Amino acid sequence: MSRLCATFRVQRYSIPIRLISCAPLTVKDHHFFLGQLLNQFRAADPEQPYTKWMQEWPDAPLIRYRETGWAAEGLLINSAAAYRDVMHSHSCYAYQRSAPFRRLIGDIIGVGLVFAEGSEHCAQRKALGGLFTVANIKSYLPLLREKANRLVDEMSKADDGLVEMKQLYAKITLDVVGIFVLGEDLDNFECRTEFQTCYESMFDLSTAGMLLAAVNLAVPIRWIPLQANREFMDASKRLRQILTDMTEERIAAVEAKMGKQSSPTPIDLLTYMVETKYLAKIPGDRWTKQELIEQVLNFMATGHETTAGALTFATHQLGLCPDVVAKLRQEATSLPGSPSFSDIESLPYLDAVMKECLRLNPPVAGIPRVAQTDTVVAGHFIPRGTTLMPVPAVIHRNPALWGHDVEQFRPQRWIDDPVTGGAVHKEMYAWVAFGHGPRACIGRALAALNFKVVVLALVRNFELDSLDRGKLPVVNPSGQLRPKGEVWLRVTKVGEKV
Repeated sequence: MSRLCATFRVQRYSIPIRLISCAPLTVKDHHFFLGQLLNQFRAADPEQPYTKWMQEWPDAPLIRYRETGWAAEGLLINSAAAYRDVMHSHSCYAYQRSAPFRRLIGDIIGVGLVFAEGSEHCAQRKALGGLFTVANIKSYLPLLREKANRLVDEMSKADDGLVEMKQLYAKITLDVVGIFVLGEDLDNFECRTEFQTCYESMFDLSTAGMLLAAVNLAVPIRWIPLQANREFMDASKRLRQILTDMTEERIAAVEAKMGKQSSPTPIDLLTYMVETKYLAKIPGDRWTKQELIEQVLNFMATGHETTAGALTFATHQLGLCPDVVAKLRQEATSLPGSPSFSDIESLPYLDAVMKECLRLNPPVAGIPRVAQTDTVVAGHFIPRGTTLMPVPAVIHRNPALWGHDVEQFRPQRWIDDPVTGGAVHKEMYAWVAFGHGPRACIGRALAALNFKVVVLALVRNFELDSLDRGKLPVVNPSGQLRPKGEVWLRVTKVGEKV
């Protein structure tokens, strides 16, 4: 065996090199050429079959599987230690987003911060960081409350108390992100905007559309003139054109006001980028108009869709747990009618419910990363070019990390242990809903505040009852966990007889 091994040194490691096939456990049920693509497309959701493998080998740090192609291999990250090695600040830029993932969502979200790598990502995140400070996020609270109250009004008008939550959440989160990113209230509650139409065309695919999306993961086929492709690409092009027009108008408006008055508070992302990057005094710091558009595409898509999905799954879960709703309402009784940021952040049970909802239904299904150099993960040698797959649901539902009640919705675990939710060994990397390290979600504070404001408004005003008593079906393939079809809820005004 020693003749097959060499010595590999990285940082302080000194371990034997072995073929990747010699180290982790290996999944055998792959197609000889398509690898796991068929199994992934046939699965109930984009988190499968990864969660199935985890359940079979909960203690394995890595699980090897076959990707599309004769020799392409991937490694599922199956432990907190492996996740930490890949996402840690000292190593995260050694891994880049995979080409199939770029094809899956690139036409939807553009090529801004999400797809930036290395020093480019560092520079972009630093440039945008000033907008995501707690102080600036707090300034949006009145707008978030206004939208949550509008949501309550819309739900109160429903016949027989029946409301379809998926569309309502798409509207409110698009409005919130529209204000934050564009500085404009899209008012999707008043009328159906092109934004909502375009995003539905790209996210809610037909069966043919999902099949094409799955094939596109392996081979680029968006150019083929099929109806599903045309509908998807037409929506993508129209969305890009709308945001291009808005960006050009904003550039002209900011240039016209230069030296006349300061920007409003809170300042929106587009205005902020025009002022600080497009019109930067140092030429090397400037961003082009196209770079602004790509960033706007990034934040419009990811900012509203992930939060809308998280709220939909959370409300469905609350509709199954009246005792949790009652505890939330009781906790909120001490708050004023318009609670402040500190009021909201002082509610431990609300925070626990949010974390537990995101544990069981993390918005991001998984972002595959490709090792750019030979490296070491969880003690295993990883050759350059290997795809590593971090799937939040795999970490969040691993009984080796969370114990025997891992599948139970139990917010109390976060009350008993606010930092790690009672994860084994108090491992902070056992909860990865927003990621960790330099590539963690930059919009975490806004998303969390929006989530809490909406949930507070709901439990203060309604009793919730989910019509679907089982697990919600989801769109597959998808880079995000998105409910498939309509999600219905029956609401009853607090104090009214059911």
